[in-house]
Amino acid sequence: MSYSNGSVPFFDDVFALGAFRAIQKGIFVSCSAGNGGPSPNTVTNAAPWILTVGASTIDREIRATVELGNNVELYGQSLFLPEGFHTKQLPLVDPASNGESAAFCEKGSLKNIDVKGKIVICQGQEVKDNGGAGMILINGVEDGDTIIPDAHVLPASCLGYKDGLLVKGYLNSTSSPTAAISFQGTLIGKSKIAPQVASFSSRGPSLLSPGILKPDIIGPGVNILAAWAESVDNATNSFNVVSGTSMACPHLSGVAALIKSAHPNWSPAAIKSAILTTAYTGDLGGSPISNEQNVPATVFDMGSGHVDPSKALNPGLVYDIEPDDYIPYLCGLGYSDKQVRTIVQRKVNCSSSIPEAQLNYPTFSISLAPGDNQTYTRTVTNVGRANSRYMSVVVTWKGIIGVEVTPNEIEFKEVGEKASYSVTFTRLRNVATSNSSTTSFRQGSVVWSGHDDDGGKYVVTSTFAVVFI
Repeated sequence: MSYSNGSVPFFDDVFALGAFRAIQKGIFVSCSAGNGGPSPNTVTNAAPWILTVGASTIDREIRATVELGNNVELYGQSLFLPEGFHTKQLPLVDPASNGESAAFCEKGSLKNIDVKGKIVICQGQEVKDNGGAGMILINGVEDGDTIIPDAHVLPASCLGYKDGLLVKGYLNSTSSPTAAISFQGTLIGKSKIAPQVASFSSRGPSLLSPGILKPDIIGPGVNILAAWAESVDNATNSFNVVSGTSMACPHLSGVAALIKSAHPNWSPAAIKSAILTTAYTGDLGGSPISNEQNVPATVFDMGSGHVDPSKALNPGLVYDIEPDDYIPYLCGLGYSDKQVRTIVQRKVNCSSSIPEAQLNYPTFSISLAPGDNQTYTRTVTNVGRANSRYMSVVVTWKGIIGVEVTPNEIEFKEVGEKASYSVTFTRLRNVATSNSSTTSFRQGSVVWSGHDDDGGKYVVTSTFAVVFI
């Protein structure tokens, strides 16, 4: 099942309630993380029994190249691909110099600006009504390099923020600026920075349950081509190109369905674990996945990373959770017996509880004060082959936090066998904190590398975030 909604306490959240009933019946539920990014603490659908999905770019571009008069080429995108549009240099004008309304090309704002036959830096019908030949759209700083093209009324190219700065710099360098737009259509594999976390994709930590790392995962959610209901906006096409975490979520629902078909006896938690522990964190160019500002994305941007459907089919180990295992977790959130009963739909006594991070989740999100240390246990189930052995490796910031795994080797004789281990997180020295929880943390991973007697190899990665308080 795939849903998208806002963020309220789990016992008041109809989707969280419905999702819990679904997982009690063995039905996997994935939900959109929300489109509130890139601000921190905007993630929604944060219940741990839900797969919370953020959005990433893809390596397909619908390219519209801007060539400035100084021979600088900038790669933008556009859904409006006119046939035979001229590529010669045309005068370039920026209405922003005439006030805010002109900068956004509001109705009537261009009446005193000569845009006829020119390329205009803004968008809208107003440019066409005043005789403009084309448009250049430039992202604001928040959207960075996440380009979301549209089907405009004129030939146009949408540029990222940094390329926009080059355009503005060129405008200020000459009294007769010019530009041309050429359309290359669909290009595959040209963007080596894909996948990149989309600017709009909501970020963690979750305010509802900061001890559960959210979002869980990212998947394709920018410029997704799919079927479109003709009744929507009186549409005349049966397809559309749309962006949002609501585009990413169905991709993950599909991956979950593939895993369920291959492993029909797996629980929703096991399927989620397979997706998270096999995710990848590098882009097509071999660099770490970045965010819209072209800096490495954090675990609060992308969770465990980008989904890898093929590897998720054979994860080696899974972190399983039964529906009743969520009860002590919910009690640990401070919910009353009645509130927990609303979620699980049976009588509950919150006489015992666990910290959020003690839930058998595939990832960790904890908070450490100076000199603090915390220990949590995890139980993994062997879903690979019999006679398999695993060794742990910790990837983290040495000298700032210490992470110790006990035991650091585990062995399985049978498929379905379980083994437990503990992880102790220690804050080794003070790190400057701030009011923004996403700037005062360190991240890393506990990686179990395994092999079996038949030569099979597995890499099971549990991402963690340690927030400094």
